[in-house]
Amino acid sequence: MKDSFTITEHRSETISSLLRWFFLILCVPVFYYQPISSVLKYETDTFPILFIIGILYMTSTQFVLHQLPETSLYYRVFTRGGIVFDCIAYAWLMQLTGGADSPFVSVGYLIVIHAALYWRLRGALIVGTASFIILSYFFIRDSGYMNTLSSFEFLMKSIFLWLIAFYGGVIASKERQHYLEKNMYQLQSEQDYLTGLLNHRKFQEDVLEITKQNKPFTLVLCDIDRFKWFNDQHGHLIGDEVLKLVGSTFKRFIPVKEGEAYRYGGEEFAWILHTTSRTEVKNTIETINKHLETFPYMSGDGGLPVTLSYGIASYVEGEKPSQIIQRADVLLYEAKAAGRNTCKLDTVRVKGNQLTM
Repeated sequence: MKDSFTITEHRSETISSLLRWFFLILCVPVFYYQPISSVLKYETDTFPILFIIGILYMTSTQFVLHQLPETSLYYRVFTRGGIVFDCIAYAWLMQLTGGADSPFVSVGYLIVIHAALYWRLRGALIVGTASFIILSYFFIRDSGYMNTLSSFEFLMKSIFLWLIAFYGGVIASKERQHYLEKNMYQLQSEQDYLTGLLNHRKFQEDVLEITKQNKPFTLVLCDIDRFKWFNDQHGHLIGDEVLKLVGSTFKRFIPVKEGEAYRYGGEEFAWILHTTSRTEVKNTIETINKHLETFPYMSGDGGLPVTLSYGIASYVEGEKPSQIIQRADVLLYEAKAAGRNTCKLDTVRVKGNQLTM
């Protein structure tokens, strides 16, 4: 709840998407509901084209927002491109609904605010300029400058537009700066500086939270085999590089949707996987082991083999964090005692608990 009112880019785009749907639905009775359309008498020739384009774009955007990660190219194209679509649709709608006298003039203010949330003051001023050009075009086209009242209304609309662009941009810049600083401090408190993985503190918090919710999950504790040998034979700098290699491998092959990887301490790591399927866990382990075998750490003396031992425990409903951690820890040491490069699974649900990788 503490971050409920923080305006992230994803939340901003979600709100903007809902507003687009609202205005699209609002336009239908404006153009086609007889008691309203007969009074307003707006042009309807090209509205169906705008309507179809809007439906296609907004449906695609909904899919992107809810199905694709924020780092994907399609996500960035659709979200950033939304402002371009908004400007085109805004000008189109103004053309159909009376130009500078359109009741939809204030939509331009929302587009400016949307741009400010993405690109701060610079974005607000750029889109504010575009909205001003659109408004000015219709004002000049309709000879509004010939009428004192129209000129005054145009002046006030322009002043409000620029004020919103400037003030909204300043507020968005300060809010975004605060958000970035907050994220930086949070990241520093939760992330291991060497491997880039989440740290032990975050691991304890997440295990506590997931057990409170009684959600099924699998806890994996793993340890780099003979890590002391890396340090003794090649020095601590090489040891650190090996830790980075293992950390980057975990980040690559354990997607956020499937779980999280943590540096538990020293050369020991932990995973929380959102599954209790032994097949899925085994496949993840085999993929990571195969990658480390194919791409070992390369030093001046050639490739240094990196292997891991694993202790795997599935959550039992009602179990305390310390209990499942203890079970996984015991299994890890059993795996190391059994010859390393091995994983041991708990016997809560599985008989014959050893798999050799």
